[in-house]
Amino acid sequence: MAGIAGTGTTGAAGGRACPDADTVAQARRLLAEGQGSDAVFAGLAAHSGDRSAAAWAVCRALGVPDARVREELGRAAELIAEFGPDEDETLGELLELLGVFDVPRTLDGREQEVLELLQAAGAALGGIRGGVWHGLSRRFLKGELTAAFLLLARQPGRRPRGNADRFWAALATAGALLPPPADPETAAQVAQVLAECRRHTAEAR
Repeated sequence: MAGIAGTGTTGAAGGRACPDADTVAQARRLLAEGQGSDAVFAGLAAHSGDRSAAAWAVCRALGVPDARVREELGRAAELIAEFGPDEDETLGELLELLGVFDVPRTLDGREQEVLELLQAAGAALGGIRGGVWHGLSRRFLKGELTAAFLLLARQPGRRPRGNADRFWAALATAGALLPPPADPETAAQVAQVLAECRRHTAEAR
């Protein structure tokens, strides 16, 4: 990637690598141009050889809190160390999938209520597969509540293994509080799922 500045001091994957301001600004510019966080990371890491500083620069540019970056990179440190010197693109994609570059969103009161209802619905399922739970956790963190609502409604085969009544009731209440999606297709999906939730809730009475 042309025009990438140096990335500051080297640090352990979970440590604070202190990327310099120019590198953070460069990452911010590349993100604004439409490059994905994984691609920006790969370019910075390939240029400097400092993956920790590259990850920190991208996260700082995105606005990810330092405490979260430290935690996520610390958790991924052993995995990061397994990648060879020419595998920065693959590593960037993996860090993206792991949610390292996810930016937490502050929820308002209504959104927080929806989040708690969705979490209650998830707990009522009596168990969610690891990959699905990871996806849900990322959506919760980023405040993507409509996507979380639709994902939960598909688990597992819409036949909860835990407390079915509690699951459908929590999901129905959460769906009713969601703001109407701007996308017509998503709005139709939400309406269909909400109708099914209400049907299940009515049958349980």
